Amino acid sequence: MTFKEFTKWCNARACDGNWGLHHVLTCTSIYNEIKEIPFWKRERVWQNKYAKHVYEEIVKPINEKMNFKG
Repeated sequence: MTFKEFTKWCNARACDGNWGLHHVLTCTSIYNEIKEIPFWKRERVWQNKYAKHVYEEIVKPINEKMNFKG
């Protein structure tokens, strides 16, 4: 997952309400941290520091929950 995909995913979850307060705070914190980095370095920092963990711990479980519900 790229940082751009993560941003789109977060915006979609904010609209549909399929995440809890903990996930909102975590994703917002990560987003703000990455946005402070110069744009040409963002994707590299995202991939090295967050991409795998965020996908495995946040995105995948929420997507699975959404598929189960719908």
